Amino acid sequence: MNWRPAVLATAFAGVLMALLLPALSQATSPGKNGRIAYQVKDRAGHWQVWVANADLSGAKRLTRGRYDSGWAVWSPNGKRLAFDSNRTDRTPNDSRNVNDVFVMKPDGSGVKKLTDSKGVSGDSAWSPDGSLIAMDADRGNRKAFSAIYVIRASGRKLRKVTSPRPPLSDYKPRFSPDGTHLLFARYRGTAETAPAALFTVRLDGSHLHQLTPYSLRVDDADWSPDGTRIVFEAYPHGHLNAYGDIFVIDATGGRAVDLTQNPVGEAGSLDPVWSPDGQKILFLDIRKVNDLGRFGLATMNPDGSDRQFVSSKDLEEHQADWQTIH
Repeated sequence: MNWRPAVLATAFAGVLMALLLPALSQATSPGKNGRIAYQVKDRAGHWQVWVANADLSGAKRLTRGRYDSGWAVWSPNGKRLAFDSNRTDRTPNDSRNVNDVFVMKPDGSGVKKLTDSKGVSGDSAWSPDGSLIAMDADRGNRKAFSAIYVIRASGRKLRKVTSPRPPLSDYKPRFSPDGTHLLFARYRGTAETAPAALFTVRLDGSHLHQLTPYSLRVDDADWSPDGTRIVFEAYPHGHLNAYGDIFVIDATGGRAVDLTQNPVGEAGSLDPVWSPDGQKILFLDIRKVNDLGRFGLATMNPDGSDRQFVSSKDLEEHQADWQTIH
């Protein structure tokens, strides 16, 4: 899929996968831990949105169709989900890609399109008060250079926040818990192997601040509920030689700490989000346990300890987001 750059890889039992994915999750709102939203491929190979309890019990599929739907994120009050879908692409086999941002209720009803189908829009994130949604969008640019935008949750008044110059592209915005800043990944190029760094910026586009070097090749990121730290996925050894690690860094920058320290080429960790109570990091983990290959959603403490798979069954659940209960 050629929507937005990201790489996923699974390496066990002779099965290696490299999937181009548009990723996403938002800053986690502080509160009690609720349900999780995530995406899984259906039998036809299309991504679909699911919700489940935090232990993956009571799983329910919310989307269906011969198109991809995913990258779902909970609204701060837990009453809606924003998600991506290419269901509006009337000519999916041509070179002009269309992807839109939608909202729906947690039972899958009340689907509403927010964006105008001008190119690729995705990686949505809610503002802490639920009034705004941030996203990346190329606005139909055939060279696929993307910038960060915000739009009202009603779907009105799209406004551009960043203006990267080619070959730079901005992706995966996340609101800070106080709603004053956006965190995003800036790529030097459009390929999934391009160097990428984390930046923060104010909502008016001012005070652009680089947090990490481009050599880390960052991807998905999330603020801690208290706004002091950032967890993110990165490929410091290059996408072709490794399958990702999860790092944390102070929200103001500094030294990034590798929490997972996966053996290069043998394991991978990606799609990290903080739990609303700030006690756990939820992520997709791919590694060996007692010499057996395992993959699926996992949790760990913010210091990387107590790394555990959520379920005893292997299932490739991507882009999880944790609901906040107030």
